[in-house]
Amino acid sequence: MEPHKSNEKKSAFYKLSFVTFILLVFALATGCQEIDTIKREIILKVQTKLLKKKAQFTPRDGITLRPASLYQTANLNSEILRRLPAETSVGLLDKVGEMYKVRTRDGREGYVEQKAIGGEDIIAKTQELRKSIEGMPSQGEAVTKSKANFRLTPGRQHEIIEVLPPGKKLEVYERVVTTGNSSTNDKAVVRAKAGDSGVTPADEPSSPEEGNEDIRKDVWYKVKIEDGRVGYIFTHNMKLTPPEDIAKTVPFMRMIAWRTVNVTDDPDIGAKSNYIVAYTPIGKDPGCDYTRLYLVSWSSKLKRRIITWQLRINGILPITDYHFEGKPGFSVRYLHPTKSDKLVLANFIFNKGSVRKVSEEEIPSPAGLH
Repeated sequence: MEPHKSNEKKSAFYKLSFVTFILLVFALATGCQEIDTIKREIILKVQTKLLKKKAQFTPRDGITLRPASLYQTANLNSEILRRLPAETSVGLLDKVGEMYKVRTRDGREGYVEQKAIGGEDIIAKTQELRKSIEGMPSQGEAVTKSKANFRLTPGRQHEIIEVLPPGKKLEVYERVVTTGNSSTNDKAVVRAKAGDSGVTPADEPSSPEEGNEDIRKDVWYKVKIEDGRVGYIFTHNMKLTPPEDIAKTVPFMRMIAWRTVNVTDDPDIGAKSNYIVAYTPIGKDPGCDYTRLYLVSWSSKLKRRIITWQLRINGILPITDYHFEGKPGFSVRYLHPTKSDKLVLANFIFNKGSVRKVSEEEIPSPAGLH
């Protein structure tokens, strides 16, 4: 028999014995003829309470939401047995106050703060997010420029998994926005507001346009942090960090993503990456992620970056890989010019120093995209 179960039975026995003793003393003192009835009622109440207490917690699977300490006892001042990384799978055995008794996969038991543990819904969501970026190339890098709330779903109403410190490195994958008026709890996911270049406090609501309470857009990036977790960061709390030599290529527009597509071999410097870079207007909302694509190449002759190709397009991130007849290229999605329920998927390759469109096709547009 497990020690904790034996202790529970002893505790129940002691409680019933104490109640019986009190009843006998009461009977001798009062001679009450209804003592048997009272005794049965009290014993029944104690047994019911003990059974309810035992049934309050059902063992189940859990996961750490963030790095957490495994304590020896249900006390934050007790010995720390080990540090558990974020997304560590644990078995939840019991709940004691504000802590869970857990068992790790290697059989170690201890206690973890309740607020650091998620249940089956969190396990499913973390797996879904990891799967959503499998095979998807990063669209850029960033760092948190202030304390940033890390969530598993974009939107202020969703649970904060962890508050990330300034300077935390991020890989960027997608860009979405939550929108809605103050009278509704549901948020529709639409394309990001490209003109958001100002800075507001962390998770402060955007101000709707005067006279229109329906317009309020909060931009979020889907990111992967250094320990591999995937989630969402509010755009004002992070800063994109493109390579220094392409950061100011198009100063009159705002860069939102970049991808290495091929490499130029400079005989004097060595290999230099060439980038497809996505830009959007400053201070405007075009209803899509980006409106211009540029191929920013390295010129071995000029020893600097130059724009060798560009395309006007109402594009939707991500920009993905594409290969055709052994040649490297990229795929983009953009808004269909006439059908709101459709996108266009276009494929491009690099051929003899230029970019050529190979194919395009209509594809379904996710609900609420534009």
